[in-house]
Amino acid sequence: MDLLLLNIKEMVQTGENPHDFLTGMEMASVNTIQDAFLFISDEMIVDYGSMKTLDGSAAENSEMLMEIDCKGRMVFPSFCDPDSHLLYPFGDSQNFSTRHTSREPYSIDFSNEFVRLHEMSIEEIYVQALDHLKEVVRKGTGAIEIKSGYGLEAEDELKLLQVIRKLKRSTPLVIKSTFLGSHTYHERFRRSPAKYLDHILDILPAISQDELADNLDVYYDHQFLSRSETETLLLAGLKEGLNVKIHSDELGLNQLNVNNINVCLDILDQPGPLSLGSINRMVLAEIFPAIMPGASFFHNLNASSARDIIDAGLPLAIATDFDPGSMPSCDMKFMQSLACIKYGMKPEEAINASTINSAFLMGIGHGYGSITKGKAANVFVTKKIPSYDYFPYAFSSDLIEMVILDGEIH
Repeated sequence: MDLLLLNIKEMVQTGENPHDFLTGMEMASVNTIQDAFLFISDEMIVDYGSMKTLDGSAAENSEMLMEIDCKGRMVFPSFCDPDSHLLYPFGDSQNFSTRHTSREPYSIDFSNEFVRLHEMSIEEIYVQALDHLKEVVRKGTGAIEIKSGYGLEAEDELKLLQVIRKLKRSTPLVIKSTFLGSHTYHERFRRSPAKYLDHILDILPAISQDELADNLDVYYDHQFLSRSETETLLLAGLKEGLNVKIHSDELGLNQLNVNNINVCLDILDQPGPLSLGSINRMVLAEIFPAIMPGASFFHNLNASSARDIIDAGLPLAIATDFDPGSMPSCDMKFMQSLACIKYGMKPEEAINASTINSAFLMGIGHGYGSITKGKAANVFVTKKIPSYDYFPYAFSSDLIEMVILDGEIH
């Protein structure tokens, strides 16, 4: 069944060519078409334009066509979330009532929960993840990265990656799998962390051979892994053909030799803004940073230097860092709102950071992240709203009326 969306008030993030990610001042504008139509066939965006050009469009040749009147409504490309920890071994509440009333960030002790993950079967973890992915879809996200990291043992890390592979094959979402083996380590490695690094290096070939992961994410904390150990892990991931990402803060950025390694800095939310020196180093290293506005919000941390990063001419992406135990939101719309309210970003910058830029950060930018002929038909239709900047403005309102993934209504 082909879909023809008619009378769209404004179609957002359009483009004749599947352009690359946007940097610096480029992020301050978004292409739109008012009073538009969108024709979807065979899971792809086939044609679009002004309603005045509908006659003679590719939609005329469709034999089975469902028409959807979008009068007063807007159409956006689906969000792309480049950072989530959706496979978690703990319950949702996590004693939120014990949250500190001081200025200290909210913290949770997971030490007793890893046993639960070890005891869960692949099917149990899969069913739990499906429930959360349903919410992800309802919130307008069409592509998401999912990390491992809570397994702590080779057997359980591989089990998590097998769950992600199963989710890839059974859901309409685009899913990128990330091995976060350096997230933390089991108690038995406490006295000899270097042995844990050997443990991770031992299972990398199996992960690559069985195509269990697209990315290797390295959590760099000098109290956890040394600089040389971290660089060893980065290079090992690249050798196995994995894309490499880094979880780090300003300290890690300054210490690591990242100039000769193809990486993106994955977390910039920290207790205080980045220095201009660190931002300049990011420019020289051609790093693609991502911010997690929800994480700093939930943990009561200062916002990172998104404004300075954009002004320096860098690209920027937005992610949720979704982890129902310690960052319980998969709502990319809310991340846009926080980016504007707490980070000083413009609505257009937030739209670009959560669609086209986040798609390229995930390695899927040539097929997703914008409404372009030949790209996948992953879009959502809003309720009646006055303008696209109303979308991040109304931060608590549910403004998504319809989600279309791979050309099908969900």
